Amino acid sequence: MDNTFSQGVRDGLPIGLGYLSVSFSFGIMSITQGLDPLQTVLVSLFNITSAGQVAGVGIMAAGGSFLAMVLSQIVINIRYSLMAIALSQKTDKTMTPLMRILLAYGITDEIFGVAVTKEHDICAKYFAGLTVLPVSGWVLGTAIGALLGNVFPPVLTNALAIGIYGMFVSIVVPKAKQDKVIMSASSIASLLSCLLFFIPALSSRIDSGFAVIISAVLAAVFGVCALKAALSPKILTAVSAACLGMTVLLTVLLAPGYGQSNTSDALSGESLSWSAFVPMLIAMALTTYLVRMLPFTLFTKKITNKSVKAFFDYIPYSVLSAMTFPAILYSTGSVLAASLGFAVSLVLSFMEKSLLTVAVGTSITAFIAGIVIMYI
Repeated sequence: MDNTFSQGVRDGLPIGLGYLSVSFSFGIMSITQGLDPLQTVLVSLFNITSAGQVAGVGIMAAGGSFLAMVLSQIVINIRYSLMAIALSQKTDKTMTPLMRILLAYGITDEIFGVAVTKEHDICAKYFAGLTVLPVSGWVLGTAIGALLGNVFPPVLTNALAIGIYGMFVSIVVPKAKQDKVIMSASSIASLLSCLLFFIPALSSRIDSGFAVIISAVLAAVFGVCALKAALSPKILTAVSAACLGMTVLLTVLLAPGYGQSNTSDALSGESLSWSAFVPMLIAMALTTYLVRMLPFTLFTKKITNKSVKAFFDYIPYSVLSAMTFPAILYSTGSVLAASLGFAVSLVLSFMEKSLLTVAVGTSITAFIAGIVIMYI
């Protein structure tokens, strides 16, 4: 039986390992912005959202307003509302209103990706187990980064980070093998995400969070239209091949020379006072939570409309695809090492290996490649 608390904990292990690395970097960044280690850990504990936390800490450090904090968290984390609605369709009767209110806290990109793609409806115990290691890894990694940020070599922490994307690949590829509509929708989402990232006129105007939403929604809508039009497998395969070909062409031509930096200027030695920190933390955490909780709690009835149901069937795979490309290429600090890790994740996923096997294999490949690159 794979709908138990213990199975949820096992499924959450690769997410926890990936979060340990990603939050490690956040811990370092937060300290440079003027937060102390305890404040940094509290931000991670009450939010669990990488991009949202980076933006929120920046607003705190700059002395921004509550309105700026609330709007930033809504814009960056709005994708969680889509995920919460999709996830609400995958729960059984044990997910009572109280459990929804409590467990909505744990809806993240990766936890959603694992939970919503289960063949069966998920119970409250499974979802609770699924959140244990990711939340622990996120908070622990933040603490380690804040306290011991400069101890571990970057090649190791970068290699751990790509494991999350390997897990995304391992979720999408097996389903894409079985369903040509999912294959085409995922391919379209990947291409759109790359276009919104690499084209300056678009990337300068569209936030990364919105880019994921736009790519995923348009791809899922295509999937619904393809289903209603009963497009043949040959046509869907051709669409997939064309989109993947253009995605590869874009990444080969543009990814190696495309600079991406998330660093920001450090404060001039000033620390953030607790009187300023606490109200901003509350505003940030409450906004992030409500974006997740309200859709997860209110959308409890099963959707019977075939088109709407199909949309929510396809949205998980298009979301994961949009989040993977081209972000995976910049997850290790080396496009070459990341590309090799991605290639291994594709092979292992095509062989339908477990999430943990794919995540570990991807990270090990990127780590070895990173070391080799350092000495050639």
